[in-house]
Amino acid sequence: MKRPARITLLNAVVLAMLAIGFPRVWAADADSRAMTQMTPHDRLYAVAFAGNTGLAVGHAGLILETTDAGKTWAKAKEQPPTQLAMHGVAIVGDRSIAVGQKGLVLVRTGRGAWRKIDSGTDMRLLRVALNRQGVAVAVGAFGTLLKSTDGGESWASIAPNWAELYKAGDSTDEFAAVRDEPTNYVVKVFDDGSILIGGEYGQINHSTDGGLTWAPVFQAQSDDSGTIPPTIFGMNIGDDGVGYASGQDGLILKTSDAGSSWTRLSSGSKASLFDIDATGDGRVIAIGMRAGLLSSDGGSSWRALHALDVSLNWYSGLSRGASTPADAMFAVGHSGRVLSLALGNQ
Repeated sequence: MKRPARITLLNAVVLAMLAIGFPRVWAADADSRAMTQMTPHDRLYAVAFAGNTGLAVGHAGLILETTDAGKTWAKAKEQPPTQLAMHGVAIVGDRSIAVGQKGLVLVRTGRGAWRKIDSGTDMRLLRVALNRQGVAVAVGAFGTLLKSTDGGESWASIAPNWAELYKAGDSTDEFAAVRDEPTNYVVKVFDDGSILIGGEYGQINHSTDGGLTWAPVFQAQSDDSGTIPPTIFGMNIGDDGVGYASGQDGLILKTSDAGSSWTRLSSGSKASLFDIDATGDGRVIAIGMRAGLLSSDGGSSWRALHALDVSLNWYSGLSRGASTPADAMFAVGHSGRVLSLALGNQ
């Protein structure tokens, strides 16, 4: 079957980098600062923390690590046995899982050696989530959806009937036919085994039985009739069940019930927002392609995030450690940069 031509997050990032280059100057912010600065060819795509240990993963097998809640970052002592790009990473306890190109799955225990695991697919894997029981779910290109129940040691497909899940009612528009293999960019596995996934066509799907059955819990509407609804690129949900999702055309969503229902917020932006996260005190941060947004009231209102080169280049991952200051967040992106975003003076 011929794959439909669709612009993915990473393709969009690469095209934009070629178009705008790598600016060497940026608007200075006295409190925000770059924690790392590598070459223009280096890229970091995702970042995750467990306690005060954090991992940032990216292009050509690049992994950066912190063990002090982000105060210092360096190349991980144990580099992975791959030169493939890694697009997603998850850490729970002493277990880490990274996923990437050509179905790449890497696992490690503690700060030991990374091991390659056979994922059973050669499709690009874009994000991975892991819960405290060792259940992991990875999402990727063209409907790839994998689950592990042993901390990433073995994987099996749990892809549903996508055409049925994404049916557009009586719609006969030209995009209905390709919804049988949506690329998903976001995933969350809760400790009770329930799962959230989302991505293309602005749809978030929920499973309460470990992936056996699925139901849509949100469907974004396109701004113009006949156009594809905005893709969802980022999602983070806190332990209190409050969370946010972000995507194309300035899309920002909020949930207060651990993803069972979602409300679309007015961001005032048309930017592609690749990730979104909250500090827990009402501040919410979204970053993406030459754009950053900040809310100080739980998403009710938004303003531009003025920090270093956020408005000049791209960042695709957000996270923070257990001891990271309450008014701070880490962003990763172009040139292998880790930014410490100080939000108190924004």
